[in-house]
Amino acid sequence: MLFTTAENYQAINLPFNWNADYANGKNFAEYDLLTHKKNDFYLIQKNQVIRFGLFGQRMKFYFEMSDGSFNINGRKIEVAYVKEDGKTYPLTTNFEQKDLITYKEAFTDFSNQQGVQRSNIKSIHFGYKTNYKKDDIQLFFQPTVALPFNERAFIEVKLTSNKPMNGYLLFQSNGTEVGRFYAPLAANRVGQINWIIK
Repeated sequence: MLFTTAENYQAINLPFNWNADYANGKNFAEYDLLTHKKNDFYLIQKNQVIRFGLFGQRMKFYFEMSDGSFNINGRKIEVAYVKEDGKTYPLTTNFEQKDLITYKEAFTDFSNQQGVQRSNIKSIHFGYKTNYKKDDIQLFFQPTVALPFNERAFIEVKLTSNKPMNGYLLFQSNGTEVGRFYAPLAANRVGQINWIIK
């Protein structure tokens, strides 16, 4: 398993590569660590994944498939929604199925003389989407960690509720509150916030 070993593997061809740690102790990385051959994201054995994320630059960023909590270079990051009445929905303590997400944000310059130039990667992202259910509340939760080049990393959180809710998004690092933001939710409408990781 790549994410729990002390060894710092170097990413291949990019600053960060995606990786899936499997329950059987093996891993499946964007580029094979021995042959450097590119692997297909859609060949990940999703029912075997216990951790998924990015590695490179002597850093590791991943989430635990079991509950959805993030490990950002050694720090546990959790997200919760807290209603006005104090009722808490710990979104990253969610044992529902999770769909893996990873993508690269890129741009291409165009000039009339040279035509389309090569693509330039601006940032690399990973995360998941899932449904959180508690009592009569259903929350569609999609946290995505963004690693932009030459800027600070952030978590993009998209949240949709089946009922209107008035409350706050709460971010914790290693169990300590590090951010709280007013986040009212209209029924079946997506709310989104980008939180710079602290």
